Amino acid sequence: MTDSELRALAEQIRAELPVLIADADDRERLDRDLRQALEQPAGTTEAALRQVLQSHPAVRDRVETDNDRSVTPLPGDSTSQLGELFVCPNRDYSTVREVVTGDVLVCPHDGAALERYDG
Repeated sequence: MTDSELRALAEQIRAELPVLIADADDRERLDRDLRQALEQPAGTTEAALRQVLQSHPAVRDRVETDNDRSVTPLPGDSTSQLGELFVCPNRDYSTVREVVTGDVLVCPHDGAALERYDG
């Protein structure tokens, strides 16, 4: 998370503090600590903000929720086929082949020829 993203998250959490933290004293302390960390010059706030954002269980949970949403997708085509599924006609074995060949695949349990599964 970049410094600017962390600052934006801290500002968002400051606005959510009344919902996140019921105890007024805890809420005021966290708001004060977040404000002080945000008042530091840009580029120097990361350590202070991370410390404050980890200082209360409700805020930690909120940050984890945000991190779960911001997971970057893996590179490549997520819709491309990864392989072909072959199943035994007796439904007691299956295997996936990344590269399909003309070879006949057989079930190691009963020797039946595996069939390509089409859904």
